[in-house]
Amino acid sequence: MIKGLLKGDKVNFSGAHYHVAGHTIAPLPVQKPHPPILIGGNGPRLLALAAREADIVGFSGITFRNGGASPPDVSAWRASAVDERMRLVREAAGEERYAGLEFNALVQRVVVTEDRRAAAEELARRWTQLSAEEILQSPYLLVGTVKQMVEDLEARRQRWGISYYGIHEPYIDAFAPVVARLAGS
Repeated sequence: MIKGLLKGDKVNFSGAHYHVAGHTIAPLPVQKPHPPILIGGNGPRLLALAAREADIVGFSGITFRNGGASPPDVSAWRASAVDERMRLVREAAGEERYAGLEFNALVQRVVVTEDRRAAAEELARRWTQLSAEEILQSPYLLVGTVKQMVEDLEARRQRWGISYYGIHEPYIDAFAPVVARLAGS
C-alpha cells in the first residue's frame, strides 16, 4: 500500500486496523520507483516483513512486552542474537534481494569515556541481561573513546553490513566527534 501511494497509484486496502479507499498522493520526483522504505524492529515477524518489503532493514534490539509494563528485553543486543537476526533476514529476503538491502541499527546509548570497561560494567548493572563484554560487542551501544567507537563501527559494518546508525537525540553531541572522524575531518 505504501509503495503504491508513493508511486502515485490509487490505493484500496481494508485491514484489521485501518481502511484506505481510493486514495492517491502525488508521486515524489525520484528516479527510483519510490523513496527508500525503512522497516525496523526486533521481532522475527517484523524483520521477516522488512526483509521482503523494505529497502532498509532497521534493527533495534529491544523487545517490549505487556504493553511496556514489563522491563524491556535487551537480550537481542548480544552479538550472537544479531547474527541470528541477520540469518533470519537473509533467509526471508532470499540471496538476491538480501544482497541489495541496507542495514541500520538504532543506538540506544553513546558513552564517550577513556575507561570503556568501567562504563560497560556500569551499563551491565542497569541491563542485567548482559555482561560488560556483551555490551562492548553490541551494535546498539557505543562505549569508549572516539577512536574505539570508530573501530567498533567499522568492525560491525564488516561483520553485519550495518551501513548506518540512528542515534537517540540525547547522544547526538557525544556522537558528533565519531561522525567527524569517520568523515575524515
